[in-house]
Amino acid sequence: RADADPADRAWACSLFAALGNPDDMQYGRNFDWEYSPALLLFTDPPDGYASVSMVDIAYLIDQDQVSSLTDLPLAEREPLLAAPFLPFDGMNAHGLVVGMAAVPGSEMANDEDKETLDSLAIIREMLDHARDVDEALAIIEQYNIDWGRGPALHYLVADASGRAALVEFHEGEMVVLSNEEPYHLATNHLRNTASGDGGCLRYAILDDRLSEAKGQLTSQDAVDLLGGVAQESTQWS
Repeated sequence: RADADPADRAWACSLFAALGNPDDMQYGRNFDWEYSPALLLFTDPPDGYASVSMVDIAYLIDQDQVSSLTDLPLAEREPLLAAPFLPFDGMNAHGLVVGMAAVPGSEMANDEDKETLDSLAIIREMLDHARDVDEALAIIEQYNIDWGRGPALHYLVADASGRAALVEFHEGEMVVLSNEEPYHLATNHLRNTASGDGGCLRYAILDDRLSEAKGQLTSQDAVDLLGGVAQESTQWS
């Protein structure tokens, strides 16, 4: 296990895209946070692409109700209808994958000519309407992103062509870090301002393994790698 410093542990996440084998690409993600009753959600909107995503329904239902959801009256389950708008990560039918991780000091500019979206709703927009990284980046550029009550984020986006990009915000500017190797990764520091692993052990472990494998991992390799950087706060992988 690769525990972060105690101050960082609550918001710690690990993400990677292993793209070296075009016939067997992998995207791995640990969501590390306080207890999160998770929902595996399948959506197929009439005006967008089908996708699968993970949702933390603690934002929608009281934790003491989670174990008895199917017994609750329909009126008490109604908040779950908002679940599609709270994806924490996901993949759509074209193979576009989006995950996020918390970062400190990420500053998003506010453009009065742009609509403002929540930091999770922008993931829904990408999953519903982007087939590849370029289209996902174009969607992000259309909106202001509101961090709300949550932390600032960066987004690791990858597609079926083997391209990946880490999208960050610094001093009011959107910064796109595209993969220069057949893999990409992120943990919880801004890569556009920090060199190397940024002092994060989880990042160093992921980077070493992906570099050694030249971005080629089997699904079991990916699961094992997620296990190697899991923490006590890991809620799902």
